[in-house]
Amino acid sequence: MKKTTILLALVLTLLVPANIFADETDKEVTTDDTVVLYASKASVYSVKLPIRIDVSENNVNFSIFAKGDIVANKQLKISSGNSTVITDENGKGDVTVNIQKTNGVFDYDDLPAEYNDTAKVTFTLTHDTLAAGSYNGSLPITITLE
Repeated sequence: MKKTTILLALVLTLLVPANIFADETDKEVTTDDTVVLYASKASVYSVKLPIRIDVSENNVNFSIFAKGDIVANKQLKISSGNSTVITDENGKGDVTVNIQKTNGVFDYDDLPAEYNDTAKVTFTLTHDTLAAGSYNGSLPITITLE
């Protein structure tokens, strides 16, 4: 009889739910309750752009490519100003380079997992004819997730 009582107490202990690790989000459930699942993952993206662009010709094109996985309510935006200046290192004078670009706004479903032509911005740089010399300047590019 003593063995039966101990065995019955052990079985009852295993059948009674223990709540020793519960926190405020735990609750007793019935067979009709559901458990809420949730997950969170941050947006990730990257862009590939040239480091150096030769504007010796009057009309130069280049592209910036984007890839990634962003949340649905955000857009990846790639932009620049309408012009920039290159300067002759020997002092011949500045030359204005005009900037035109294709659409640079990408929604979450526009961005591929790998770089390809579906998510690219094409820039066209134009300027007046350059005089002989060696010119340098920079092209500010802005990349934002808004």
